[in-house]
Amino acid sequence: MTHTRSSGTNWSGNHRYRAAETLLPADFDELSAAVTGATSLRVQATRHTFNDIGDTDATLLSLEGMPVRIEIDGDRVRVEGLVTFAQLAPVLEAEGRALHNLGSLPHISVAGAAATGTHGSGTANGNLPSAVTALEIMDADGHTHHIDRDHAWFPAAALGLGAFGVVTAVELRTVPTYSVTAEAYTGVAWDDIVADPRRLFASARSVSVFTTWGDPAHDLVWIKSTDADAEPGYVTDLGGRPIGDDLHLGRIRTVGNTTERGTPGPWHTRLPHFRAEALPSDGDEIQSEYFVPLDAATEALAAVRAVASTIDPVLLVTELRTVAADDLWLSPAYQRDVLAIHFTWRNDNAGVAQVLPTVEAALAPFDVRPHWGKAFTMPGETIRATLPHAADFVAAARDADPRGVFRNAFLSRTLGL
Repeated sequence: MTHTRSSGTNWSGNHRYRAAETLLPADFDELSAAVTGATSLRVQATRHTFNDIGDTDATLLSLEGMPVRIEIDGDRVRVEGLVTFAQLAPVLEAEGRALHNLGSLPHISVAGAAATGTHGSGTANGNLPSAVTALEIMDADGHTHHIDRDHAWFPAAALGLGAFGVVTAVELRTVPTYSVTAEAYTGVAWDDIVADPRRLFASARSVSVFTTWGDPAHDLVWIKSTDADAEPGYVTDLGGRPIGDDLHLGRIRTVGNTTERGTPGPWHTRLPHFRAEALPSDGDEIQSEYFVPLDAATEALAAVRAVASTIDPVLLVTELRTVAADDLWLSPAYQRDVLAIHFTWRNDNAGVAQVLPTVEAALAPFDVRPHWGKAFTMPGETIRATLPHAADFVAAARDADPRGVFRNAFLSRTLGL
């Protein structure tokens, strides 16, 4: 008999799932029975989303009760079940392998990050689903499909928003392990940050800029570098000074939960902002994120700065990162290098809903795309107009799920699916 638990809320508590219970299958037989018995089903992963992308008022399901398996074969790794990056990374490191990139939180699941286009930073680094080489997806009839890069569905399903079925396994490309040194700097003038964003963000493997748009004392540049980086000293050339132990990310509380700085260490202990064994970020927050072409970064940042006083009452911090172009149809970085403008808001649904249209209007001239798993109010037709293959994605999803079992209000609202 399949166990259940309360569906509860997402990670930060700003969204309560509509279904009362979440199914917890323990094996593939229970999973198949749950899927084939559902008329409408969505999958909960680690619940680090801030909208209704993973919600339905019918059947919710989680793989947290399924076996967790990690298999390394050459330069590929296959993960099964609800594997998180925190679980995967040490296994790879022990075999001398690594991932090309990591998000700021290692607590999120591999499948969930791929499904929503989650990312780290670096002008040469694609988002997390760009490392996907194959997926195994159970459809509404309980059949499992192996979808690799030769499959017609791949550019849609690798970043599939849960529209193709239950992702039971993900295969990723790995790279040889590498060492990273992280350091956070203050003292870099805003004018220098926006004067040549591409050079700044290309100066190290991963670069993040944190700002509250008004008080320079809250601004910092977090550099994560390797021996191969072209300009590791560029930030100090701009006047950057290491901040030592007292790290504040804008108005976010950081209480000993950030990753180590100032010394080299394995990639998975330095690329994330937050340690795997600690509470990530503030927790009591809402997140939004918007992607604009990197070539338009200076103008887009000026547009946001012009509305800073409007958004300030609900803002905790903004983080700026870059993501390299990829070939996934719904990716915010599809066929273009992008600047990611991330907002961590106070946990105030009404207040955030009030300021999001202001941010979106400011960024509208720059062909802006939202992060699929975070809070936004952009109309579906506006989003689809920025994605050349939106209609192809919808066609592939209908082919994979002709009865519409895996569709929900979010997919209808954003993609017309």
